[in-house]
Amino acid sequence: MAERTPNLALGSIAPNFEAHTSAGPIRFHKWTGDSWSILFSHPGTSFPTDLAEVARRLPEIEKRQPKIKLIGVSRNWAEDCKQWATSQQMYGRKPGVMDHLVQIVADDGSELSSLYGMLNDRKNPKPTTAYVVDSKKTIRYVLSYPSSIGTRLYQIIRFIDENSGHLDGINHDQFELNSHGQGTIYKEAKSSSFDAVGAVMTATAAAETVQGSNITSTVSNVASTVLGGTGADTYIKNALQVLESVTEVGKVVPFVAPAFVILKVIISIEQKARDVDAKCQDLVQRVTFMLSHLPALKNIKVMDSTRQVIDHMNDVLKQCASLIEAYRKQGAVAKRLSLHNKDKFAGCAKALSDCTNDLMVSLQIHQSTRLDILTRGIPDDPEDEAAKKFVDAHGGLEAVKNNEALVKEFAGKMNLEVDDSVMNQLNANITDMMQENQRQLERTLNESVSASVIDGLKSLAEKMNEAEKEQTFKCVQCDKEFRESTNGDKSCSFHKAEYDSWSKIYRCCGTKNPCEYGKHRAEHHSDYPYGPFFTWARNITWYLDTRENWVELKDTNLETEDEEMASISKLLKWQTKGGRIEQPTFLIQVGELRHNTSYLFKAYNAKDLEVITKVVDITHEFVIFRNSLREDEFSMAEWVLNAEGIITGVRLTVKVATAEKPFVRVCPLDIKTADKAGEIIAVSEGGLRSYTPATTYVVPETKTVSDTIDIKSPRELRTDFKTRTSASLPVVLKTTSEPPLVANPRYANPREDRFEGTLSVFNKHAAGSNNPISISSVTAFYRLVGDKEYKKAKAVELIDQTTLPFTVDPRQTAALKFAVNVPRSEEDAKQNLNWFDRAFVARRRPLRLKLVLTDVEEEECSTVIEYICPQYKLQQKSENDIGFFYIDDAKSWSRHYVNIEKKNEGEIVLKHTKLDVTRMQKVVYKALKSGESEVDLEIGEKDTSQEYEWKAWALVDLSCRRLYAFKILLTKGIQDGKGLACLGYALNPPYGDVIEEKRPVMYAKEKISFPEIGEVVQEEEVWDDDFDDFVPEPSRTALPSSTASMPVGTLAPTSPIQLVLPEELDKRLASMDKRLDSMDSNLSRIASVMEQLLEIMRSK
Repeated sequence: MAERTPNLALGSIAPNFEAHTSAGPIRFHKWTGDSWSILFSHPGTSFPTDLAEVARRLPEIEKRQPKIKLIGVSRNWAEDCKQWATSQQMYGRKPGVMDHLVQIVADDGSELSSLYGMLNDRKNPKPTTAYVVDSKKTIRYVLSYPSSIGTRLYQIIRFIDENSGHLDGINHDQFELNSHGQGTIYKEAKSSSFDAVGAVMTATAAAETVQGSNITSTVSNVASTVLGGTGADTYIKNALQVLESVTEVGKVVPFVAPAFVILKVIISIEQKARDVDAKCQDLVQRVTFMLSHLPALKNIKVMDSTRQVIDHMNDVLKQCASLIEAYRKQGAVAKRLSLHNKDKFAGCAKALSDCTNDLMVSLQIHQSTRLDILTRGIPDDPEDEAAKKFVDAHGGLEAVKNNEALVKEFAGKMNLEVDDSVMNQLNANITDMMQENQRQLERTLNESVSASVIDGLKSLAEKMNEAEKEQTFKCVQCDKEFRESTNGDKSCSFHKAEYDSWSKIYRCCGTKNPCEYGKHRAEHHSDYPYGPFFTWARNITWYLDTRENWVELKDTNLETEDEEMASISKLLKWQTKGGRIEQPTFLIQVGELRHNTSYLFKAYNAKDLEVITKVVDITHEFVIFRNSLREDEFSMAEWVLNAEGIITGVRLTVKVATAEKPFVRVCPLDIKTADKAGEIIAVSEGGLRSYTPATTYVVPETKTVSDTIDIKSPRELRTDFKTRTSASLPVVLKTTSEPPLVANPRYANPREDRFEGTLSVFNKHAAGSNNPISISSVTAFYRLVGDKEYKKAKAVELIDQTTLPFTVDPRQTAALKFAVNVPRSEEDAKQNLNWFDRAFVARRRPLRLKLVLTDVEEEECSTVIEYICPQYKLQQKSENDIGFFYIDDAKSWSRHYVNIEKKNEGEIVLKHTKLDVTRMQKVVYKALKSGESEVDLEIGEKDTSQEYEWKAWALVDLSCRRLYAFKILLTKGIQDGKGLACLGYALNPPYGDVIEEKRPVMYAKEKISFPEIGEVVQEEEVWDDDFDDFVPEPSRTALPSSTASMPVGTLAPTSPIQLVLPEELDKRLASMDKRLDSMDSNLSRIASVMEQLLEIMRSK
């Protein structure tokens, strides 16, 4: 069973599958073969009803050409097979006889139903009940629930009738056409030598040397045959007889081949018609009468004037065939209510009459009888008259066409069936349908004649080398070996697309099994898509050494972004780093090379051009390839011929719907050398080009309301803070790390900042004094410069296995590595920012950390360590920026900016979004279409958590059709008249093709304005204070003495004085202090020992 396909839309390939039937297993694609097929099921319990309807319609299905095959998907297979057998017997059919046309496949596990979307579940509330698949396995029609085969089978059969090929199911051999409707106009030459040009021109040369006299009698006999008989199918039989006579003429005079093919198409359409229509019958008789005169060409010398008449005749025949096909596709109701149909037939009849008269004069035919067929009026149909009266009675044609109730009322009166398509048919333009039909006919015509010439030449070449049929080739489609003698129409199986190694599927069908069948091909081609082609083509198009580009056209639809392209290049190598091509060759590419698009990728050399010249001379079809029938969007390549009918160049045309004109270029060619013969000629310029502004553009100044962020520290870090301690705790505290504090070196937290540093603790006691200092705790406090008090920080963490308490011996130093977490304010924490290597809490003011150390006797000492946050450089305008707009946010200490950078010529990068010429043209097109000159570019950013947003607009000059400036608006925290904002403009440099014509500047009408907010009040920044400026007390303070012993005027009597002692005395006093301290310590220890002894004695 195949894998699940994500989307089975119209135009996609119907997935292949293998399933069980009463006749054994079948594979869908193989079983249907060249036939159209209907795959049907039912999501509910009405599947037996659908089977009954199929059984009832078996006679219609059986007689259809081409064949129609049906597959019913059953989820209750055993019971449904019994019902199918019963339904066949009910309508006189023996079960099993129709197995070649109808099969019921088992799907009890619902795998196939899931694959084709035929299950009714939550994911698929409107399941599909039927798919119509053409002979190429392409889905052409989809029926959705509640419609089903049981109610719509007759519509589906009619749809297949209208959309199957004109030449399918016809005996082509009778008219020397192959299965594709291609004719073999040229018979094999009897000469054993091979001359391409001679083989092509033999027939024409023969026609020019033949003279005859009994022309009128021959034509009269044929005309009598055309007009004889009145049966319903007589006009078709007569047309077939004329077709046979035209076939004989085509073997001698090649340029009547188009008439032969067109008449064949007309006959095919009429043979498939379900009814005889008077207007169609009349038009076919007129066509047949005109063509009945062509046998006279065998008896006259063909002049240029005759050729011109034949060419005109072919154009008229195309119109007639296109009208008949469009008319036949209309339903019965639409035919009657489309009152203008008769006018179309009358126009074709008039053109046929004029052309027939010209043809008879040119062929020297003098006939005065049986010309009433040209002068008679278009037949009146009673039903047409009834339709005209109904329309007149109900307000005219437009009123009826747009009123479904009136249409149904008319159908009821005329006993006609009404289906869902009737309203679409009524409102379809038959002229558009005719044009589409004519384009398809011209393509078929060109392919037929080209194939006949080339196939004729090939057959002559094969006569020279019969052994070639048994030569072994390798197929480029399936990579298998084959021989021409065994190469059939379905010998090769392949995928349309390459294998996608990422998704591990073939993108064409989503299955592993090949989805296409055809003949083996030994050389790469672009007749239809196949996977290996795209690899081969990329080896040419993706490299610089494989081809020399002559001309390339591209244009983009500014609404859909679909791209059309065409190019001509000199082919140097078939693959990169390969050998150089010896024979001069050029390459034409039309359309993008994708498996689901129409494209041409073909190489031509001098011999090809020689043959093509002859083919074009026969068909007058100059179009090499056109990838779309749309008039407003297509890519096309055409041959350019001179007055002598010799190819002199190739014209490339690329047109998209959003462009007023197409791009058109002509590449001159020398067909003898297959090389470029001159400079590329620019015929037309497409795309959306701007005009030259008459004056220079001027835009408003940038307006900003923003905080100010100073990225430079106004002073150096202070390290002059002194230790605060008492006399009983003589220590010195100093930082030894550089810098003294580092912030968030390893961790970051949006709610606090972590500071790490190293502090040395020095014991000032004299060496050998036996006065160690034991630190039992470390506490941290913090404040920002300018604050009047310290706040307690979180617990101090000692790093590197340092534990409390720790002891420092006299005149020794201990290193204390620490970490302190300082909490952020509630407002700062809301910013939710993780800063590494700097502290968010200190972004605007220095932070001071006070460490307090306590010894075992509860004595304290402290020091202050300062931290200044390093400032990173904020984003600045670069050299290539044409615009730089920003707002600084002091709360988050960040710069929000948008820069507009000019990358290359015609390429702008707005922040991170690239705007190329096509995208800018798309903006201008949108403005021209809507009339709004300030266009939202739909580029920007919105961060709700930060209350930040920026958007961009394009300012378009509707007069010059140019995007002349970009407009940027940044906002943050806009509320109650407060917030930050920046509105800026940047002129757009010139881009794309510019028309030299100058036009006055038309500035855009702006709707977006600067928000109504007040100016920002900047927070005062304090960078230093004297709060921590501490001067230690001197070692000793002298007692106050009498004022009598002081020099006069030195100090006021009440002022405290300091006694300055001699240095030697001071040392002695210090030594005494130490001794006293030592004695105190010893006494304390003795007392402690005595207490312990006393406790021991008491315990005894």
